[in-house]
Amino acid sequence: MKFKSPFSIAKLTASLALLGLAGSSFANNAVINLRVIETTDIHAYFTAYDYLKDQPVLNYGLTRTASLIKQARAQATNSVLVDNGDLIQGGLIGTWAVDDNFKSYKIHPAYLGFKALNYDVSNLGNHEFNYGLPYLDKVVATAQEQAGIPVINANVYDAKTGKNYYTPYIIKETVLTDTQGKKHKVKIGYIGFTPPQIMQWDAEKLTGKVTVTPIVQSALEFVPKMKAEGAEIIIAVPHSGIGSVAPSSSLYPNQVINLTKVPGIDAVAFGHSHGVFPSAEYKDVKGADLEKGWINGVPAVMPGRWGSHLGIIDLVLVQQADGSFKADAQQSRAFARPIYDVKNRQALVEEDAELVKVYASTHKAVRDYANAPLGKLEDNLYGYLALYQDDPAVKLVNQVQLATLKDWVAQNPEYKDYKLVSAAAPFKFGERHNDPANFTVVDKGTFAFRNVSDLYVYPNTFAIVKVTGRELKNWAECSAGMFNTIFTDTDQRQELINYRGFKTYNFDVLYGVNYQIDVTRPAKFTGSCRPTGNRKGRVENMTYNGQPIKDSDNFLVATNNYRANTGMFPGTGTDKVVYLALETSQEVIANYIQKQAKENKPIVLDRTVNWSLVPIKNGEKLNVVIFSAPDNKAVNYALNNSVWPLVKLDLDYAGFQEYRIDLSKYQPEKQYK
Repeated sequence: MKFKSPFSIAKLTASLALLGLAGSSFANNAVINLRVIETTDIHAYFTAYDYLKDQPVLNYGLTRTASLIKQARAQATNSVLVDNGDLIQGGLIGTWAVDDNFKSYKIHPAYLGFKALNYDVSNLGNHEFNYGLPYLDKVVATAQEQAGIPVINANVYDAKTGKNYYTPYIIKETVLTDTQGKKHKVKIGYIGFTPPQIMQWDAEKLTGKVTVTPIVQSALEFVPKMKAEGAEIIIAVPHSGIGSVAPSSSLYPNQVINLTKVPGIDAVAFGHSHGVFPSAEYKDVKGADLEKGWINGVPAVMPGRWGSHLGIIDLVLVQQADGSFKADAQQSRAFARPIYDVKNRQALVEEDAELVKVYASTHKAVRDYANAPLGKLEDNLYGYLALYQDDPAVKLVNQVQLATLKDWVAQNPEYKDYKLVSAAAPFKFGERHNDPANFTVVDKGTFAFRNVSDLYVYPNTFAIVKVTGRELKNWAECSAGMFNTIFTDTDQRQELINYRGFKTYNFDVLYGVNYQIDVTRPAKFTGSCRPTGNRKGRVENMTYNGQPIKDSDNFLVATNNYRANTGMFPGTGTDKVVYLALETSQEVIANYIQKQAKENKPIVLDRTVNWSLVPIKNGEKLNVVIFSAPDNKAVNYALNNSVWPLVKLDLDYAGFQEYRIDLSKYQPEKQYK
């Protein structure tokens, strides 16, 4: 069944009649329905398989999204297919591909699939830069040479020459068929952008090699050039979330709400935020029309992450008096299609058999890679309660980082008098409240290479920063923004976790110090570590080796390059960095575990609790709600290992298991039983 315009020619003619144009040549000119199909933030999840758990999955993977792609194409007379970026990093296939370094294939596994699906263009996200420019240059070159897929980016420049480092945009003359069956050559322009923050997030790999300009500023420069070169339709592919209103010079990563105001852009296929637009998640965004899929009147779509959704923009192109075509935004619509029904836990499409064959040898190689044993683990590492109490998975990462920091200080005696701390966060806690299966689950016994990625998802590199006691306390205060303020004078429902305003992967747990968090107090910092004006804060009783921490104390904190370089957390920033390793944090963990194994030592978890929430007097009378994974294993663990009494409730809108938590009765003996 072919895609039909949401408005018939008769309705278009009637509308023009109201404007006095029914008799004009414009009313009789051709109309083309063009479907723009988008994937974004695939993050190397090319197969519908969880290599960390070594089992198939139903809710992500390009091999499932491919079925939706083929359906969407079959329903449309004309279609183009674009990818927004954050393509090569994330899932274990991406890690394997870096280690394999093009020995198995002449192109990156991402573009094996893209070639088979015949993508029209591929944009670069921020995570493409995680592995450095030499590797990315090879990915881009082979994508274009071996797969024939253009890779675009308009706002990254060569630091030496000042020229665009990548192809900023392309204009493809594409044969399209109008509603009467007549063919036309239409020039479609594609332009891509990446967040300027790559210069902070991957500073050690990019500084002195490239520079990055603001997204909207770049669009204002290049879109007129594209028009001058004959582009009739311009599709922007920004690796950028919706964001908020800001000037064109803003370096803020999320710029779609401003990009839609740039004249000449007809559609925006965006990403980066891992959300789904249009959806109720964005009901409060000014200028958004969720029914039509518009932002500021421009059709726009964001299809989740890992192939969970497919983005579709149905553009209506109307021929002009000079024979060219122009997009009619009023008739155009955007929407996202899911591959999985979260509420009923059912797949909505099967894997595409052809793409499964394309990835068959990669799949086998990655399974073998993932299951290579590293050592022995004495404790289960379940992250189901990582936001509510001292967590074993985060604890092990912190143990490894602190041990690595101590070894480094032994080689750098000028820091021997510094106090030593490690900071790590629960990287897997439901993703962005859209994946109830996304939790760290490592069973005791053989610790395989795949378990390293389960503990530490990102290919960050190990880093050490120098901070004061005051900055360390504020680091903890920023993390404490993870919690909503709990009011003690109401029996109304209150959610403990501020997952809408705070990313769970920013909930840093400081190890090496002891402290408590009082959630009845207002947060001292926002989710982006900006002061709220509340001076007292939530963190109390912070000690180091049993002694209160002074503001003037000197600390070294083991962390990662992302934390160290960005300056987001108090005490971080490039001027605070004392060491940036070449090793990734994943490699640091793997090396530590292998070293233990060579010494015939199992991996033993530090079972002492170093942080907790402050008990709330009469907290049993409150209706405070938390969430976790919904499967039986997770529910059993939560009910038996929570240090706070829990009452099981229903599933929430995203499929997470909710609990009522009694924050009056602290039971630390249940922590690591």
